[in-house]
Amino acid sequence: MDRGPDVEGRAGTGSVPEDDEDVVAQFGDMADEDQDAAGRAAEFDESALQHSLRAVRPGEIVQGTVVEVRQNEVVLHVGGKYEGVIPLVEFSNAAEVPREGEQIAVAVIRVAEDEGQVVLSKKKADYEKVWTRITESLATGETLTAMVTERVKGGLRVDLGVSGFVPASQVSTRNVRDLDRFVGRSLRLRVIEADRRDKKVVLSHRQVVEEERKGRRDETLARIQEGMVCEGKVRNITDYGAFVDLGGVDGLLHISEMGWTRVKHPSEVLKVGDTIQVAVIGIERDKERISLSRRECLPDPWNEAGKRLKTGSVVKAKITRLAKNGAFALIQDTEIEGFIPISEMSDRRIGDPSDVVAADQIVDVKIISLRPQERRMTLSLAEAEQEKERQEYRQYMAEQAPARATLGDQFGAELARLQAHVEDGAQPAAEAVPAEAPAAEAMPAEEAPAEEPAPDEAQSAEP
Repeated sequence: MDRGPDVEGRAGTGSVPEDDEDVVAQFGDMADEDQDAAGRAAEFDESALQHSLRAVRPGEIVQGTVVEVRQNEVVLHVGGKYEGVIPLVEFSNAAEVPREGEQIAVAVIRVAEDEGQVVLSKKKADYEKVWTRITESLATGETLTAMVTERVKGGLRVDLGVSGFVPASQVSTRNVRDLDRFVGRSLRLRVIEADRRDKKVVLSHRQVVEEERKGRRDETLARIQEGMVCEGKVRNITDYGAFVDLGGVDGLLHISEMGWTRVKHPSEVLKVGDTIQVAVIGIERDKERISLSRRECLPDPWNEAGKRLKTGSVVKAKITRLAKNGAFALIQDTEIEGFIPISEMSDRRIGDPSDVVAADQIVDVKIISLRPQERRMTLSLAEAEQEKERQEYRQYMAEQAPARATLGDQFGAELARLQAHVEDGAQPAAEAVPAEAPAAEAMPAEEAPAEEPAPDEAQSAEP
């Protein structure tokens, strides 16, 4: 049979044209891939077969598939010929009971090889899982989360799946007296001691908080700048100020920077837990010290002083503190404090301001000098008292009724004119006297003395 020259050439020599070689190479690669895939499938099937034929042993943790949920138990297939049961009482409520087809981790308790039946426990598997996690956390430093179930002597009891203990010293970064407030809360914890044989687990919340604060502190110190206004939370209060958490690093808010007026104690204006606005007024990065001011974030009351207060006004004020040479007083309904010199406390000379005023006393003061630009104001108690007396006098005079007219009011002008004439030496003109009126009636006359008898008459009168 004549196959043609090309066929004969290929058959005789075994040579392949270049195009045919590419096709063969491609088919060769595909064949290799198919062989690899087939090999992997065979390995998988063999592995799966070995797994299915592997005998389960007591104490193992295996994955089981729920086959059936019965009245008192749950049936699971755990591989090969084995089926196992879990008592339904191991599930706390109906919501925890698995459904058919669901896979769960279970612990093998007992195996009946002849029957292919296995007794399983979910609680045992959960217990083993918890201890595995606790052991790994101790080794790696992994953070765990657990609910505080109760306060016990010396600390807190937490639920990790097993009972754990948090000593009071490991609850927080500062001394905590009221541990009851943590009950019912979830805490982030680090395992610091674990003993499975004694079922003892000791944990620390403080280590977690300190590590988190360190990370935030480094970040805060890198971004914070002098002059910035930040939001912070009051963490602690002392006699001289308050410590404010700015995000992992604390700043000191001194008592003198808490407001525009004098503050006796920080607790008057702040309490622990308050969130406030503060301005950064100083940073010492090498010592991680930050100075804060709350006053810089509050409206300056002196800006309104010139509008609300006037020199010469009498206002009410509260004595805030006494000094050797006077007293400071807070103007009512403002945050402006003025000074009362000792010389302005009374009209009389006094030796000590306490002779006149006392702390927290409410008094009337007169503004005698107001300099808002210098934030200075001078007050006077003495002038306020004088002003009060003048007002009382004016009010008294205004309330008096007009007096009845007198003869002096009616003839005062005429009497004054006659007096002037007398002083000038002129005789006043005689006023006409009615003719019918006897002279004696015009002016009462004194009775004339008896005349002495003549000498002749005196002689004839002798006997």
